Amino acid sequence: MEIYATLDIINSKADIYGNRYWAFRYTDHETGNNVEARISGGESNINAIRCHMGKVDGWDSGINTKRTEMKIREFNRLTKDWPHAGCSPEDLANYIKNNL
Repeated sequence: MEIYATLDIINSKADIYGNRYWAFRYTDHETGNNVEARISGGESNINAIRCHMGKVDGWDSGINTKRTEMKIREFNRLTKDWPHAGCSPEDLANYIKNNL
């Protein structure tokens, strides 16, 4: 299958209470457009976006994924101006579709 998008899963290292913070960057390879947002939830919520993008039934292997873990301050610096996209995979996929 042809790769048509990249989903970057970005998280912070754990804080002193064990919490990690999550964000994503979705890049459409055809248009070059990016959608960036913070989320409530975790890696599985972001990964499951691939089930709801509408290209295929089930997990879409046309979306390449990669994961980056950052120090908390680096994560906060990168994502401080990013909007909040929601929590559920369906909400996140709809957010991407609406903002591409």
